Amino acid sequence: MQIHQEISELVGSYILGVLISLGIGLILGLEREYDKLKEERGFAGIRTFPMVSILGFTLGTLTDKFTPWLLIVGFGSFIFFLVLNHFYQKQEEYAKGITTNIALIVTFVLGVMISAEYYRNAVATAVIIVTLLSLKNRFHSVISNITSEELFAFIKFSIIALLILPFLPNKTYGPDHLLNPFEIGSIIVIVSFLNFIGYFLVKFVGSKKGILLTAILGGLISSTAVAWNYASRSKDSPELSKKYSAGIIVASAIMFPRIALLAYIFNNAIIKYLALPFGLLTLVCIIATLVLMRKDDSKPDTDIKLGNPLNMLNAIGFGVVYLVILFAVYYSNRFFGESGLYYSALIAGLADTDAITISMAKFSVDGEKLQLASSVIIAATMSNMFVKLITTIIKGSKTTGKLVSYAFGSVILVGVIYILILN
Repeated sequence: MQIHQEISELVGSYILGVLISLGIGLILGLEREYDKLKEERGFAGIRTFPMVSILGFTLGTLTDKFTPWLLIVGFGSFIFFLVLNHFYQKQEEYAKGITTNIALIVTFVLGVMISAEYYRNAVATAVIIVTLLSLKNRFHSVISNITSEELFAFIKFSIIALLILPFLPNKTYGPDHLLNPFEIGSIIVIVSFLNFIGYFLVKFVGSKKGILLTAILGGLISSTAVAWNYASRSKDSPELSKKYSAGIIVASAIMFPRIALLAYIFNNAIIKYLALPFGLLTLVCIIATLVLMRKDDSKPDTDIKLGNPLNMLNAIGFGVVYLVILFAVYYSNRFFGESGLYYSALIAGLADTDAITISMAKFSVDGEKLQLASSVIIAATMSNMFVKLITTIIKGSKTTGKLVSYAFGSVILVGVIYILILN
């Protein structure tokens, strides 16, 4: 703010606004000019956009001295001019279509924002707009590779997050007010959103890009799925056992920061109790991966089939699992104390770590029993590691089973020792 005042005093507030408008117009105009030259057609480029931005700023400034109708009429006339130009130009000469028109209108509005001294907001908006414009080819490439199943999954997710969730009652029911429909719906949406991100990262970044990268991204969704897929492939291609073993281990390494993030979302105070143990467990997995993984010159099949990005039955099933674990945690703690919580964690970890992580994060949200909650979460992850180890031994080659056993055995040993030390 002080810098802005100094510059304003130096060049004057009007000239400062003109300069910012010019900069915004140049940012947008440069992108349009480059696109126009690349395709050798179109209209409005590096000269037009700065003029439109300055026009919006000037009309917005003059309204303070004259009448708001000056801006209204000027904006309406500008849109009318664009409409006439749209229908007047031949289609081959007017290839940019509505995108450039909308960009010009946005540029005019940004100029008006600058006249109201919304400098940072205008610049930030301009950066977002130019990013969207410049990613046209990338968007087209992504959309062309999206299947109808993935599109419908995105639509279903939008319906759940934007239409159903806001109308769920935000009230508590049941024993000790455990049930809250809005809260349960929010948990399903958050977990589904994280899975969405991981799914499309694997699809557009990791798929066919190498065992290690695909495993890392796959670990964002399900390290168990990575273990299942890679173990089976190691049996089909025993010569790649070391690399598939490294993929299984690094996917599990990603599980720890993912769970920490999930716990932080629901109780940020618990992260300081999870940072050290999860850091150690992640480090053990990374060291094991580095020992196993050498330069990946081969091109084996690395694609991980992770299924539908949003299966409604799976989403509802996760909600049911979360409710079961929620009540299990409540009654275990009530009737069996701390030992009951550990039993619940060990059982829950056999199937899923997300639900028990969220339950324990909320269990300690009042600031009490944070250490206990973190230990229970660690116990659940150890249970999950054991499941992946058994899966690898059964489905994988002998070499893969042996290598993963060394790594996961070390992880489980470190985790158990950490829990015992703290308790």
